[in-house]
Amino acid sequence: MSVGSLSLQAAPGAETGPISAAYSASKTFLNAVMIRYAKELSDTNILINCGCPGFTATDLNDFRGYRTPAQGAAIAIHLANLPDSGPTGGFFDDAGTMPW
Repeated sequence: MSVGSLSLQAAPGAETGPISAAYSASKTFLNAVMIRYAKELSDTNILINCGCPGFTATDLNDFRGYRTPAQGAAIAIHLANLPDSGPTGGFFDDAGTMPW
């Protein structure tokens, strides 16, 4: 689950895992900045989206993540290869669109 999603954070009974307040807020801020850029660039051929790599094993979490770096990178690769007619202003993970 994404710690940047206000919808997921606020859902009763949702399991978002242990996170720091600063980390969660910084991810939520990135989502807000992405929306602003997507609106600003809406009349161009530039697509602006956020991708959630999931709980990926990195040095940030002492390699406790259950996803490999290759799995975590998959959403970034997918979004980088969207066609010109692809979505903009969205929040995605491997399964598709995520809630804000």
